[in-house]
Amino acid sequence: FANSPMYNPMHQRISTLPMAIARLGTNEAGQIAMTMSLLYGFAIPTGMSQIRTFWAHAFAVGVLCRHMAGLLGLNAGEMFIAGLLHDIGRAILGIRVDMAYFEGEMGRLYGADLVAAERQAYGLDHAEAGAEILRLWNFPEQMRTIIGAHHDESVHTTPTRILELANIEAHKRLPYVSDINNIEQILMEQPERTRILLEREGLLESSED
Repeated sequence: FANSPMYNPMHQRISTLPMAIARLGTNEAGQIAMTMSLLYGFAIPTGMSQIRTFWAHAFAVGVLCRHMAGLLGLNAGEMFIAGLLHDIGRAILGIRVDMAYFEGEMGRLYGADLVAAERQAYGLDHAEAGAEILRLWNFPEQMRTIIGAHHDESVHTTPTRILELANIEAHKRLPYVSDINNIEQILMEQPERTRILLEREGLLESSED
């Protein structure tokens, strides 16, 4: 990460942890470490390629959530975690409920189609499963609520709306990404796109007003 073009435009390579943290910043380094720990430490029952794609999408949503939160004056670190863990319920369903989850139709669906299929097959969707596992892991109620409602159109809180928008945007802009290293660079190539999206959704006052 520290040697990627996003953080190393002069192409001066570094090879030690202290130098990497100095370049990335402690918050950024911590968020990347958290992502990599989930990538390699969470035993999702599917091939490595699909595991990488799963967590790459989660990281992309986290990056977008963090950027949106910063524009809106919300807790950017908290929203990054919400984005990173927004699909943790999918992992739990695949590990505890249906070992073939990622190999069959569920592994290819997303959005409303995925939620409907999960509810029909399991009686709950991955957002609800995610909120429950976070409760068991003693996550704060606000985090559980954000993740548990990110497919619930009746919930209109700003953090939940941010997560929903970030999820949709990540699917649009990076539908097949599996390499975490360049995700932030790609997403930040059009910084105004996120601001325009928030303005269009009524979450941010237009800069033209």
